[in-house]
Amino acid sequence: MKLKRPPYPTVVGTAGYFFIQAGHRETAIEHATQVIGEHAAQVRESFAGNPVMVELEAPMESWVIESLIQGAWPREYHEWEKATKGYFEGQHERNGSSKPDWKAKIRSAGGAVSHVDRVRAQLTLFGGSVSESVLSKIDSQRLLINGAKHEDEYLATEQDYRTLTEAIAEFWNDLAQQEEFTV
Repeated sequence: MKLKRPPYPTVVGTAGYFFIQAGHRETAIEHATQVIGEHAAQVRESFAGNPVMVELEAPMESWVIESLIQGAWPREYHEWEKATKGYFEGQHERNGSSKPDWKAKIRSAGGAVSHVDRVRAQLTLFGGSVSESVLSKIDSQRLLINGAKHEDEYLATEQDYRTLTEAIAEFWNDLAQQEEFTV
């Protein structure tokens, strides 16, 4: 089986489509961060001459951006999970094979199989390849997200978010270059 694009002019379901969607979400976070910074600067300026209010306002910008990142970071990973499921289901359909059972209980020697492991298996099945460093970055972010959600009090940094979004962009870009055109 091969990675295939749907017949022209359809783009929905291609790696390029998912690359663009991920980029739109990343751009939205960049815009929001910029607006937060501009607003914070205006508020600080309005408090000029009032050292107590300036001091109280000082951490607000960082806190608001931190809150934004805490939501955007896990959302981006979960959007990637949903997108990869849709992507590979479409690949199976275009290749005339049965869709994968994403909920099947599978265990490996190391324990439960993650969604990233399932994506690796799908890549192998379709003869596709994505750099192991990209998949490892996505998987390490998955572990941090799941830990933060269920166990730890881990607060994501902007760098965590950037690491994830860059790896996801590279993932989709790599796949887009491997898809065959269909008619």
